[in-house]
Amino acid sequence: MRKILTTTVYAFLTVVAFAANYDIKTSSVMGHPGTEVLGDYKGSWYVLGFESPGTLNRPPRYQIFKYTAGFKAGKMSVLYPSFGEKTLYLKAAFVNNKISMFYAKCGKREDVSILLDKRDDRRQLPVIMRQDFDPNTLEPIGEAVVVFNEEDEYFAPNGIVISESPDRSKTAILFKPYYKHQRFKVTVYDNNDGTYFTKNFDLKEKKEYLKFTNMKVNNAGNAMVVARIREDVITLAQSTTVKGQTKYYLYGMNKGTGKEPKTTELLLTAEKNGSYRDPIVAALNSGEMVVTYDNLTGEVLRSVTVMKYNDELNATGKQEIQPDSKFIPQISAYHSFKKGKEFSHLETQEILPLAGGAFMLITEYHDTIPNADKTQPTKTERNYILTYRFDESMAMKDEQLIPKKQVSATVDYAFSVKAYAKGNDVYLFYNADWEADEEHNMNLQCTRLGAEGGEPETKKVLNTSGDFFTSMESIFPNSDGRVLVTVEKAVDYEDVSREVKLLEITPK
Repeated sequence: MRKILTTTVYAFLTVVAFAANYDIKTSSVMGHPGTEVLGDYKGSWYVLGFESPGTLNRPPRYQIFKYTAGFKAGKMSVLYPSFGEKTLYLKAAFVNNKISMFYAKCGKREDVSILLDKRDDRRQLPVIMRQDFDPNTLEPIGEAVVVFNEEDEYFAPNGIVISESPDRSKTAILFKPYYKHQRFKVTVYDNNDGTYFTKNFDLKEKKEYLKFTNMKVNNAGNAMVVARIREDVITLAQSTTVKGQTKYYLYGMNKGTGKEPKTTELLLTAEKNGSYRDPIVAALNSGEMVVTYDNLTGEVLRSVTVMKYNDELNATGKQEIQPDSKFIPQISAYHSFKKGKEFSHLETQEILPLAGGAFMLITEYHDTIPNADKTQPTKTERNYILTYRFDESMAMKDEQLIPKKQVSATVDYAFSVKAYAKGNDVYLFYNADWEADEEHNMNLQCTRLGAEGGEPETKKVLNTSGDFFTSMESIFPNSDGRVLVTVEKAVDYEDVSREVKLLEITPK
């Protein structure tokens, strides 16, 4: 959670847009040390504020904030007491037209340590609760309910993943298993009629231990979960231990049938000095799913494999795309130690659903370089962007290079590009270094990629001051064409290291 100044009062203010093409509004500094942005719900922005970092013995109190468009008015709840001792807050989401906050708890003092285990997938959450709130009154709805109990499910989750469908009619929750357990659970809520589907899936017949990486749910309520064979746990099925191979599973859950998940295996065999990045999955507006993974040789991106699945989760298409060599002369300026001859340090960031079954694949250059000041952290580069537009039949219609340059020794301010779509128009928001200025004086930019094609249109949105930086960790669009991002400021005030404000941007 972000830390922000505790003494600031709750207020609203407006700033003038830097570029005439954007209407920009900003809130005051949030009044709690920790925040979680929930995004848009029926035209208002929602944020959770947590009082202090807290401990399991003294968890933080919290408030819910509701902002109208442009921050002209707002509402905040009372300061609610914590969820109780030996509890750990997990995540919040809009579920069945309510604000749902999920938290874990344990019953014994000696079990507290298992909630805090930071090793990979080794945290154990014996019980997970859900507390609902009314998004209008911001008041609790009933008492907290149990959504997971290891005594009933016969496994312990290490965490949860929450996903919303593109039209926001469905919300899915994946209960990821403790690293030595061979079960997992998926719950899919229908936000229109209040019904839900939930099922516990047993993987013991596979004789393999899995690591769950991500999940998406489509508009029909079908979820796809991506998992891979764990390398740090002995695998019982010897056939999957071939050197150089990584086996992935795509699990498709159809909420209408309640049957065991349909499974698709991806057995990736790397060439010499080759490797693969974990697959990324996205649900399209058409109900189809797209899965991609990067194919690497060392640090060089050789290609991206793009696969498409229909709403029954049957494979319907596959493509292998490669960055166009015509862009190589343009990327030379963005490699620190040598002229660019290959597309090194380029990785897929996002699959953006467009209208119907169309989508855009967004890749970005990422690298770290030594800092001349040895007492400072290494620098993080977030340089040029390559985008690929696909139509409903999976034909690639357009490929664009968007040059930018961003170098930061403060990793928190080097977030990657974030995108949103209005129909088939795509808007890319990202930070870039201000011309010949210091690192801390960065610039928020936006590139529009029109549905009709043509050259990208890049405009400066806002020059960050010496105090605040635009934080592109997340971007929250709404149906009116507005987007919400956060702006942050590094401070040194007792245990506070961040101040955070909300920035609302409306492209004209």
